[in-house]
Amino acid sequence: MFVPSLKQAIKPKPIVALATTPTDKVISLMSQSRTSCVLIAGETADSGSLKMSSASQILGIFTERDVVGLIASDFSLKEIEVHRVMTKPAIVLKESPTQEQDIITVLTLFRKYRIRHLPILDRFGHLVGLIDQQSIRSILQPIDFMRLRRVAEVMNGRVIHAPLSSSVLHLAKLMAIYHVSCVVLAEALGSVPQEPSEASFEIWSDETCQIKPVRPVGIVTERDIVQFVNLGLDLENLTGKTVMSTPLFPIQPGESLWEAHQQMEQRRVRRLVVTGEYGELVGIITQTSLLQALDPIEMYAEIEMLQELLQQSESEREALLKQLIARNKLLESLALTDQLTGLPNRRAMDRAFPQILQTSAISLSDRHDSVWVFVIDVDYFKRVNDTYGHPTGDRLLKEIASRLQSQARGDSWLYRYGGEEFVCITPGLSHETAWDYGESLRLAIANKPFETADSQIVPITISIGAAMTTAARNTDKQTLLNLADTALYKAKREGRNRLRIMSSSRLSSLVAKD
Repeated sequence: MFVPSLKQAIKPKPIVALATTPTDKVISLMSQSRTSCVLIAGETADSGSLKMSSASQILGIFTERDVVGLIASDFSLKEIEVHRVMTKPAIVLKESPTQEQDIITVLTLFRKYRIRHLPILDRFGHLVGLIDQQSIRSILQPIDFMRLRRVAEVMNGRVIHAPLSSSVLHLAKLMAIYHVSCVVLAEALGSVPQEPSEASFEIWSDETCQIKPVRPVGIVTERDIVQFVNLGLDLENLTGKTVMSTPLFPIQPGESLWEAHQQMEQRRVRRLVVTGEYGELVGIITQTSLLQALDPIEMYAEIEMLQELLQQSESEREALLKQLIARNKLLESLALTDQLTGLPNRRAMDRAFPQILQTSAISLSDRHDSVWVFVIDVDYFKRVNDTYGHPTGDRLLKEIASRLQSQARGDSWLYRYGGEEFVCITPGLSHETAWDYGESLRLAIANKPFETADSQIVPITISIGAAMTTAARNTDKQTLLNLADTALYKAKREGRNRLRIMSSSRLSSLVAKD
């Protein structure tokens, strides 16, 4: 059964289209209604209504991200029925007659299947409405927690951005390649802007701007792309500068999450760019960031324990306090561990990196004074999810994590960075040894195909980007990750299933700046 808080998050009367509807008509419907998705139903459903007799009639879902992916792949949308290009099957939540279902139930499905929209059915299978990130955020507002946490803690520091002269088609391709919902339009600080190389994607976000500071000027989102397609605009000859949303009203890293939430509500936006002291681009915070930061399971547990604590006698309070401390330690451990693979997560890496540098400076005094970062990305992972389903994708990630752990050196730290990305940090390697080590990680995956639950054989590979600093230099973690990312993007552009190391000239440039 749905608890009251979950019912408050349901948006009634979602937009529905028949599976035989032409895709361009669905895009027009999406644009006119300013919705981020359209549910696709079978022939027995009434288009644009909720008259569905069973969940089986919801055949799939068509989202803004699907539109961007089609545009980026130069797919012709004319006279193509939407069932051929929709995401299927649609993940739905059906009301249980016996179990309570709340916001945590929805967030668990969002994270498990990496979705942003969830159709809601009653116990008879009739469509009730839709829940998305915005509707959850509107009811999930623990003010005290949001006031205590800072934007810098949860923002994404790796922002895909491009010059103002980039074409909208180019921006759509960037969104599709890097699986992001927007691209920031930026200009260099104190230097002449560079033109993008459309063919190779050697744009600012890959090479230049990850090291040189840039000033954000505007933004183009998935929703904007949908609007442009509906208007029939020539995306190849339309520049981002002419259609971008500006000004941006950026937020500072030191601001609270509550301030970020209020700005999103007031300005009716789903993301905010984050700028530093001099107006330089340092990150982006989205609705996804806010929902992940709130971590309601952890918050509810702590609140319940504190409430019980206040109702007990002194002796009971002392015992409960010890339990609370132990529980908080367990929660902290869970917060630092990726639940799927069992590896330490991104938050654990952020905490450990300064200590790794400090420890390496002492222990490596008689060896190579270096700390290497290997950023590892699973090639064509989305294709596995789309072909075999998300449970198979999860099994693949667990197997890759296991193989990497088995191959990793004893002095390496291996993390799941997020999605299909892993990070391996290893001290004390020469350049030659680092190459051999990176290749051993790559071959540990490439040399053995993955077998699905129904015994299908799937070849799998990874691409790796590596960069190095010295322990004594105390390089900023994000700078080092950006350098490794640059090498990773190079490996991707050159065909995947390969290792690329940041060139010595770029490393020397970093040394000079330090």
